[in-house]
Formats: sequence, structure tokens, C-alpha cells
Amino acid sequence: MLRTGDTVLVALSGGADSMALLHVLHSLKDQYSITLSAAHFNHGIRGEEAMRDENFCKAVCEKMQIELFCEYMDIPKLAAEKGIGVEECGRNERYAFFERVAPNAKIATAHTLSDCEETFLFNLARGTSLKGLTSIPAVRGNIIRPLIDCSRAEIESYCNENNIKYVTDSTNLSDEYTRNHLRLNIIPQLKKINPAFDASFLRCVQSLREDEELLDALTLSVIERAKNADGYRCDVLNGVHVSLRKRAVAKIIEEFSGEKPQAVHIDAVCDIVSAGGSTQVATGISLYVHAGILKKMPEAVGEWKQKMQPGINILPCEKVNIEFFDEKNKINIQKFNKHLLAKVIDYDKIKGALLFSSMREGDKIKPYGRGVTKALRRIFNEMRIEPALRRGVSVLRDDAGVVWVSGVGVDERVCADETTKRLYFIETLD
Repeated sequence: MLRTGDTVLVALSGGADSMALLHVLHSLKDQYSITLSAAHFNHGIRGEEAMRDENFCKAVCEKMQIELFCEYMDIPKLAAEKGIGVEECGRNERYAFFERVAPNAKIATAHTLSDCEETFLFNLARGTSLKGLTSIPAVRGNIIRPLIDCSRAEIESYCNENNIKYVTDSTNLSDEYTRNHLRLNIIPQLKKINPAFDASFLRCVQSLREDEELLDALTLSVIERAKNADGYRCDVLNGVHVSLRKRAVAKIIEEFSGEKPQAVHIDAVCDIVSAGGSTQVATGISLYVHAGILKKMPEAVGEWKQKMQPGINILPCEKVNIEFFDEKNKINIQKFNKHLLAKVIDYDKIKGALLFSSMREGDKIKPYGRGVTKALRRIFNEMRIEPALRRGVSVLRDDAGVVWVSGVGVDERVCADETTKRLYFIETLD
């Protein structure tokens, strides 16, 4: 947690846990050559009692010659404005404050084993995964928790033995808040069942953390194997145990959406990885599967058109290359196989000017070698191209209709044959 020369900011409430933490780090200050400061956040909930706590922290830090940062915020009002819980809002603003006052420091919080127990039970009641059962990590980024393996009873004993004074938050005595209810009502019942509950819980959560570390490493390996330039290969994701697949999908969703995914979204993405299709994973964000690749759905493309020119054409969603051949740079049509002929347009069969555009209502094509005319809408359905993506598929047309469609090929009306003397060779570039 600590390296020589670190700058450390203590999250100081004035309670027993944070006061013990402040004194412990202060005693280690010279040994680690750390620069120590503290920060106190007033949530605007307890009125005069909260001011008492702030003044207490100021007096302690002044006596110990430790720099203290203080901030007041009306958390109940802000939580109502944001439409979130008071506890969640308070936590978010508190950590944001710590980061502001010490952006390059390690932030030491006074979370204890008792906090871990409450978090474990809270997450368990909400139907968490293994990650949630690992409770509060000892280190998360620049946040360190030196007292994470100490129970509250041990902390209070330490304070008494070392004559460390602290204040008591009266809200801790009320079970109105979820964590207080767990601490005051549920955990005492567990300790009746097993008086050594603290030690047993610590063994349990340490074992869960080891399992989580292994599974996380395996998940990252799966993601690395599945990743390609366009997204993530479904065959790789489908080829691993469902536990690893769900974990990998959860990380992929978070990468694409920037949000922690819910179980319903993880299951929905696993379904499309297996069977194809699309699903929404967050507001305005959907994932879809195309050609065996899991991708983020781009924003819907509107109608567009663009004049065709020989060479590389940069279109809204694709790059298309067109090469012209005639007697001067003759190409032997006889040597073209069926696949390549689907990319060849007989120049002399073109009616009027060539134009790239998005698909239009009523567009049809009779692809070379298939012998049947189909509406583009039906073809795109068969290709499982999502409606939002269809206007991004490049269509080349002349005055008589569709000439070529990206991913489909050339219309038989303009395809090359043994009489072709001038031609366009057209292909979509990666």
C-alpha cells in the first residue's frame, strides 16, 4: 500500500476508525518518508453535530501539525436533484472531493473488516456475482485501506489503549440506513451462531478474492483472444465456459457503454453472441452481431448520395475501390472466376452517370449468378444487417437502377461477359 516518499491523504471523519488510521499513518510517517494530510467532508445531514465533528478534526490536525482540507455539501438536496440515494450521492461527492484536493496522492480510507461484512451481506441480498462477494478491496487504484482486516472492536480497543479520542456519529445508532441495519441487527445474529464470525468471514472473503483474481485473469485472456479490429469474435466467446463468457461479455459491455452492466444485459448479449441479433445495453447504446463479430451499433446513418469516381471512394461507412480497364490495360475476363465476376461491371452496359448512395425504398437487385431478383430490404434481412446499419451499405446505381451493392455484388443487367471490352472492377476495402 505504501512506498517510500508517497503522498497520503487520510479520509478523516473524526470517528474511531479514521482517528486510528490517522494515528497509525502518522506513526509510520518517518519510516516511509510519506507526506501526510487529511480531508473532512461534511454531508450537511447532522447540523450542529456535523460542525462538532469538523471542529474536532480541525483541532486534532492542528495539534498533530497535519494539513486538513474541509468541504461542506448539502447531500440530501443534491441527491434529490440527481434522483439517487443519499448514501450513493454522499459516497460519490466525498471521493470526488478527495480527488480534487489531492489528485496525485494515495487516498487512505478507514474501512474495516466490519465494513466488509456489511458490504458482503448488502451485495448478497441484491443477488451479486462473485465480484460483489469479495466485498471491499484493500487497494483500488489510488485508494488504500490499511485497516481492512481489523474489526471495529479491535479498532476501538486500539483507540482506548493509545488514548486516542474520537467522536461518535449519532446516525450510526439508527437502523434507518441499510448498512446500519445490517450492523445493528443482522451481524449480531450471525455472531450468536458463530462467535468467531469475524475470523471466519475473513478466511471466506480472502478465498473468494483469490478465486476472483484467477477468473479475472482467465477472462482477460479470453477477451484478448476474441478481440479483432472490428469487435469480438463470437466463436471464441462461445467456445469457453459460460462463467468466463459472462465475465468477458460484462467487460465488453462496460468497454462499449462506460457503465457497469446489469445481469439482464449480460444475459441478453450472451444470447446474441450465440444466436445473432442485437440488444440494447445502456441508454442509446446497443450491441449487435454481424459476420460472427460482436460490435457496438453505430449511430443510424441518414440518406446520402455521392458521385462515383475511379479510384478509392470514401463513403459514409465504407471505402470502395473502382478500377477501369479497356484495350490499353486489357484484363482477361475468361480467367475470372465466379467470385471475381461478381465484382466486374461492363462499362458499356451502364445507363447514364454512376452514383453511390444509401439504399432507397423499392431498390431491387438480381445478383450475378443467382438467377433471382430480390428487394434489397429482403436481402439485408437475410444477411442480418440491422435496420440502423442499412443506409451505411453502399449502393452504386445508374439511371436504370441498382448496379452494385456492397457485400452482395453486381446486378446481372450490367455484369461482364465474353463480349465485354471495357469494364469497372469494384470492391469494398477493409
